Amino acid sequence: MNRIRRATLLLVLLLVALAAVWLFWSRTGRTDMATYAPADCLAFVEANDLTEVARGIEGTEAWKTLAGPVGAPANLLPNRWFLRLARWTGIGSAEAILLARSQVAIVFTGAEASQSGSTLTVKPLATFVVETHTTQRRMRPTIERHIEDLARRVYGEPVLSRKQVEGVELSEWSSADGARHIVAAFADTVAIIGNDEPSVLHCLEAKRGKRPALAGEKQLADLRQKVDSSEANVFGFVSKSGLKSLLQAFALRGASSSNDLIASQIFSDTLGSLIDGLGWSSKFVDGMVEDRSSITLSQGVADKLRGSFVPADSLALSELPFVPAEAYSVSLYHFRDVEGVWRDLNSVIASHADVIGAIATRPLLRGLLKPYGIDDAEAFVHAAGTRTQTIRLEENSPSVLVTEALDRAALRKLALRRLGPKPKTESVGDLELMLSSTDNWAASLAVNQFLSGPAEAVRRCLLAKTQSKSITSTDAFRTSQRLVDVSLPITVLTFSSDQHAAISFVELFSQHERSAFSSGAPVIDEASRSLPFAVSVVILKDAALEWTSRSSFGLVGSLLVTLTPETAK
Repeated sequence: MNRIRRATLLLVLLLVALAAVWLFWSRTGRTDMATYAPADCLAFVEANDLTEVARGIEGTEAWKTLAGPVGAPANLLPNRWFLRLARWTGIGSAEAILLARSQVAIVFTGAEASQSGSTLTVKPLATFVVETHTTQRRMRPTIERHIEDLARRVYGEPVLSRKQVEGVELSEWSSADGARHIVAAFADTVAIIGNDEPSVLHCLEAKRGKRPALAGEKQLADLRQKVDSSEANVFGFVSKSGLKSLLQAFALRGASSSNDLIASQIFSDTLGSLIDGLGWSSKFVDGMVEDRSSITLSQGVADKLRGSFVPADSLALSELPFVPAEAYSVSLYHFRDVEGVWRDLNSVIASHADVIGAIATRPLLRGLLKPYGIDDAEAFVHAAGTRTQTIRLEENSPSVLVTEALDRAALRKLALRRLGPKPKTESVGDLELMLSSTDNWAASLAVNQFLSGPAEAVRRCLLAKTQSKSITSTDAFRTSQRLVDVSLPITVLTFSSDQHAAISFVELFSQHERSAFSSGAPVIDEASRSLPFAVSVVILKDAALEWTSRSSFGLVGSLLVTLTPETAK
């Protein structure tokens, strides 16, 4: 009996030892995904735990509120016990193991611009890197199957080809006309997928040490620390050249000629010269997504701007009498010296840009206020106070400008230039509204404030004041207001409706037919009304602009909605 007991005990110990060895051998470490990004890439985004991202989404108030009405599942993940088993042991389906173990990154290596007639098209060159921590034999067929499904949805009938390049086997799915491609390479436990063959190879070369990798850059390490990336679910980095590309893409919206391309290049080079890089992190906090971004300014820029840019006192969020309760968004700008900001901004551009850029940027700066009916920016900043608001009543509508009136006569003169000869007047309560006789524009000098914008929008802002029905009376605003620390030197503070963005994100996961949304729209709309406003703040801190926001699904949600093709179900 003793021998049997000893043998049983030894067998149990042996099994425990074997299990421990198996768990140790199967465990996954964390790879620095920046080792796959070339040092000269434009931008880099990483997520090191997909299951935590999914759990975070499930835990947001917006998901809990909207998933049912929109038809999305309450839980995005399958059985969590099986996911833990897959993570620790590598046991489970290929999909479960990939979800439980993978780290992912997106690397933007460049952009291609092409012109067809009057249409200018800019295509980003992006590479998706998946560190599966799983043998290629297990993960490759599953990943290739998903790529095949994507290619069929996008291209219809893709053409698959395989080839060897520098000892690497590349699989390529091409559209019938050969204009679009999905390229995939597999190396050990990693899959690298992109829309450009050189970009895929460059990521592989960075990992193998054949070209410098982003992981060795000091700027990346500094920005990771500034935005506390170790505690974040998602981290992003944009280089100086990447920021210039983003600025150029922004300037090219609606472009129709090669002259627009040249102008956008001057614009991006000039403003891009003021910024050295950007770091961004995103995490789940108290049922919302918190995004943090640190925009590193070029040497000397922050010192030049600080004296006029950083406000001397705090914002008063209870004093928003002209913002209607139903407004889509309101942005508050608070400076120490508005005229000084204008002067200092012109000065830093002149000192950091080349001669052509400095000259070309002046009319752009002067034109910043033209959408608000101001054609003389210098006269405006001399007459306006340190607090300015822009109020947007509908998501895509023009904004109303509201600012303190230090020099009422000068502001009235500016307004009359825009309103034209013989403007009409009407009373809104005890306030005067001046209306253009030629188009739909209005202005008002109400109490100690100056308002300018589309006539009906300005009228509604005046009514909010006279009827005491401002945005501060709404629950959505009050909830978001509590998130703001007004003791900080906030230069820009924005509140915006998060309803449409949240619905669009949850809809990506809906199991309902698209036609069902019309009948369920009232229920969805009512559910979304309980969501707080998205709120963001901008502060000049040290040598960087610090931007922080709280919203339903953050920048990641917005990017997914923007990049996901809308297809009928």
